[in-house]
Amino acid sequence: MEEILCPECRTKGKKVNIVTVESLVEEEVEENDSYQICLNSDCEVAYFNSSGTIYYSKEDLKVAVWYKDLEDDKVPICYCSNLTRGEIKEAVAKGYKTTAEIRKYTGKSITGNCLTENPTGKCCHRALADEIARYSN
Repeated sequence: MEEILCPECRTKGKKVNIVTVESLVEEEVEENDSYQICLNSDCEVAYFNSSGTIYYSKEDLKVAVWYKDLEDDKVPICYCSNLTRGEIKEAVAKGYKTTAEIRKYTGKSITGNCLTENPTGKCCHRALADEIARYSN
């Protein structure tokens, strides 16, 4: 399988569902193509097509991308429940250490709308665990 690289930073992309791209990009998206998400936190590109001729920057999205805005406490980590980095940081500081404890503390539960609300189109479980670990030190 051919690696598809971000046209800006040349980092290998990760395939993302067209439904995700259509849901989160402000403008109309070309449907007759496949899209990748750029996983480089320092790159301004969010999504790009398989040929690298069409790309959308993080400013073109309806939501901030958690790994591209690492210092913003208002960025959601769980997009379907709008659980933010700041809420996770606060919960960990108060002694809550698990996803279940943090969800209970914040009152935010999973809705399962990951495909249309999370920039990766996937469940946030891993990102949430990483954020908890980041502030548990």
